[in-house]
Amino acid sequence: MRIYPKGDSALTVMSDREPSRQLTHEINEFRLEILSQDMPFIDEVIPSENSLMVVYHPYSMMMNHDINEPFKYMTEFVERIIYQKKQDINDREVTKESIMIDVIVGGEYGPDFDTLTDLSEEEQRQVLESRTYFVSMIGHTPGCPYLSGLSHRLHSGNAQFKQFIPKGSLCIERDKLFITTTDTSGEWPVIGWTNVEIYDRQNNICKLNFGDDVILNIVDQLQSKDGGYKPCH
Repeated sequence: MRIYPKGDSALTVMSDREPSRQLTHEINEFRLEILSQDMPFIDEVIPSENSLMVVYHPYSMMMNHDINEPFKYMTEFVERIIYQKKQDINDREVTKESIMIDVIVGGEYGPDFDTLTDLSEEEQRQVLESRTYFVSMIGHTPGCPYLSGLSHRLHSGNAQFKQFIPKGSLCIERDKLFITTTDTSGEWPVIGWTNVEIYDRQNNICKLNFGDDVILNIVDQLQSKDGGYKPCH
């Protein structure tokens, strides 16, 4: 992994490896360990599928903690964390319980599902449901989980633009799935919907977090919790 500055108050840890479940797990372990040190001058630790950004306060480090070279200090600190956690990861087997999310696919809930591929609808359902996905990014809207692990048979480009895509929609962005956490608009293929509250905006709580394993359980019916489902248009 390479470490380089990101402006005057952040550094980025970048991996040259292809995104994978193992790499996501390692990045999450580094993130949690950095946060556990409870450094008062570290503001945020932001993960992505193959990198980690650490945001810090160089002025506070120099004025309040007698650290004359903030970037050098942070680089050495992060390097120690990475070395220690890599040894720890290599010495133990990681077991995680997958989070199951009920989804309904096709029809008004997933208007692009039926025309997604040349596979039959039943084959597409089997392919979608057979995988264990992992949350490799949080983005687009607050708490919106991107799920890696989608079969190449379901990879997709853009669909027809939709003025309205309801919260809870299961969408495809190229080689990943994501679940909208607010009503939105866009050109992503919408293939399904869930009534699970993925992001609790009031309490800032995410149902799915970076590094979580996720299983999609396809069901025939789901009840809207907001007084009635409003389809895409």
